[in-house]
This record gives sequence, C-alpha cells and structure tokens, in this order.
Amino acid sequence: MKTNEKLAFFMELVNCNYNLHYWHFDRDFHLLETDWPNDLFSGDFFDFIGFEELISRQISASNHTPLLLEAESNLLWIAAFEVQAHTVKDIHMVGPIFGAHDTYLLLRKKLDSYELSVQLRASMKKIFEQIPTVPSNILMQYAVMLHYCLNGEHITVNDVSFSNASSSPQMDTASLSGNTHAGIWVNEQLLCKMLSEGDPRYKEALQKCFSLSHGINADYGDSLRSHKNNCHVLLTLCSRACIRGGLSPDIGYDLNDYYAQKIEYCKSMTDANRLCAQMLEDYVSRVQDVKNNPSVSNIMRNACEYIKAHLTEPISIEDLAKRTGYTEYYFSHRFKKEIGCSVNDYILKEKIEHAKLLLSGTTKSIQTISDDLCFSNRSYFFTCFRKLTGMSPSEYKNTFRK
Repeated sequence: MKTNEKLAFFMELVNCNYNLHYWHFDRDFHLLETDWPNDLFSGDFFDFIGFEELISRQISASNHTPLLLEAESNLLWIAAFEVQAHTVKDIHMVGPIFGAHDTYLLLRKKLDSYELSVQLRASMKKIFEQIPTVPSNILMQYAVMLHYCLNGEHITVNDVSFSNASSSPQMDTASLSGNTHAGIWVNEQLLCKMLSEGDPRYKEALQKCFSLSHGINADYGDSLRSHKNNCHVLLTLCSRACIRGGLSPDIGYDLNDYYAQKIEYCKSMTDANRLCAQMLEDYVSRVQDVKNNPSVSNIMRNACEYIKAHLTEPISIEDLAKRTGYTEYYFSHRFKKEIGCSVNDYILKEKIEHAKLLLSGTTKSIQTISDDLCFSNRSYFFTCFRKLTGMSPSEYKNTFRK
C-alpha cells in the first residue's frame, strides 16, 4: 500500500468522527496540496502564526516525531514528517481543530472586537462553526497513526509534543525551602483516609488542612480563580480517596466531572465553598452506602447510581437491564434480592426524595417539579408524594420552607 493510499485511508477513517482537513507541504514549506475549501488559513497564514518556524526548529533538531501545533485561542493542527534516509522529505498537517469547547466562543468574541464588515464577520463565523472540537488524547492518537502511515514506524503518544510560537518564557529554577509546608502532608493523608472510610469526622481534618495551608501558592491575579483551582484540587483528592474506599470508579469519575463543571459555574467564593461542602457530603455518603451494604454488587450499585443521576429522564427496566447485560427478568429479580425493593419502587422513592429537596430548597413550582421528574401528571405526583411522606407536596413545601 503506497503512502498516498495510506493517507487517504487515514483521513477517511478520521472523518468518520470529525470533519478534519489535510495539508501537504514540501520540506521548504511550500504547499503542494490541500482539501481545505476556502481562503481562510491560506497563503502565508502558517508562517504568520509561527508554525513554519516551529516545524523548522523540529527538523533542525533531527526530531521527526509529530507535533500538535497550537495557534492563538487553542486552535490546533497535527504536523507529521515523512522521512526518507533519515531526512525529512515532506510535511503533512491535519486540522484545524478546536482544543476546547469554549474556543469557538473565544474566537467569536475576538472577531467581534475587530472592525470587520458584517459580511466578512458572518463568513468567518460560519467557517469556525464547522471546526470540530477533539479531545487532546484523541488528537495524540491521530498523530501516532499519521506518523505510522508516513513512515511505517511505531511510536507512542509520549513521543508527540505540543508546540506554540507564543509559549511563555522558561521560568527560573524553583526555590525549595523545604520548611513552608510543615504538617500539610500528614493532615492531607488523614483527610483522604477519613474520606475513603466514609468517616463523618473528615470535616475536622479538612479544617486542620485549611489552618495549615491556603492552597496552591501561586498568584493568579484573580482571587475567585485561585479559589476555584483549590476547589478542583480538593475534588481530585476526594474522588480518588473515595474510589480507594470502594466507590465505583465509574461513579467516582462521573461525579468528578459533574462537580468540576459546577465549580466553574460558581460566581463567588461563597458559592464555591457551599458547593465543596455539598460535594464532600455527597462523596462521603456514597462511600458510607458502600460500606453499609457490602452484599450489594457493583453492578446493582451502579444501576442505583445511574437511576439517581437520571431522575429527570424516563428510566425503563429494559434500559437498565441492557446496561448490565442481563435480561429484564433476571435484572429485576436480582435487583429486588440485593436492594430489597422492586426497580420501579426504587425509582419512585428516589424521585420523591429529589422532589423533597426541590420543594424545600428551590422556588420551583409543584407542577414544574412534577414535570421535571417525569410524572405523568400532577395528580399522580401528588398521590405518590403523599403515600411516601404522609403529606402533600404543598404541605411539605410550607412546612420545610418556614
């Protein structure tokens, strides 16, 4: 199979998932071919943003492994080298790619700040809308595959490097005094141990950590940003500790992603502190459930967690059974045996528990809560709520919001 045939097959595979384009340059960075369909990124664009210099530097260092080239605002291309007799013959690039979900919004904001005609701005925005966002781990795998297509050589993602023409200058060697973090390690380990055991006294250990350290010692010029970063560190420590304590890794990582996004939504340090308290309580309560119910299998525990995470969506026994690989009959039988109630009773109980939280802690109407939790109508919601709590939704709301 010839190199051009391999490349064509590679691009065909890549474009099954993402709409990426191909550039082919000679060693002197003269464009030989591309399937990019418009004038944006044409001409001297790659030279203008510094890519040509980065590629020349890589070649001069006799390093022929792929690069992930980053332009301003996290806009990326993969660059790989076709090598013959230990010399770079041609350069092949794949892109453009957004490296983060907010890159498109950042570029739109930057476009709006320029004095462009309405027609040109609209045209450029339309192009940006078509650029896919691809996770960096996938990009690195594509770079490895592209290198293999060009050279028949096996490399790993560790051989792929990021490069940016506007990278920050190298910082001075760190000054390591060795005496500014006394006691923090011991107390962090105590905190993680308590979290992994579901020990409610974790709050005491957390307070001790706060008294010894204010978190990451770096000046961000933004106190809220600094506080959020510390929240992310605490979230990571907590999630890993709880997974070590028996929490399902799937649940632990899903919760990590959920709370990481919630942290970014916080508008104040007060909001972030409240969220962290909720986050820790959530993780610890889940570990306690695992410890208190050792007879419940991971499969059934994961099913319960899935139900809790999807209360605002229709949930069927058929879907739950498919997730486990069991038949509906076997799944229902095993669920009742391990959990102690039927699947439908468990779903209803969790929905009512969530409704209680919404009634007491939000301003949502009873009708909205009923709709959000997928009850067929308000009357059925009313009947179920009274059956499980002994009072109507309105009575509960009036009682617990006083």
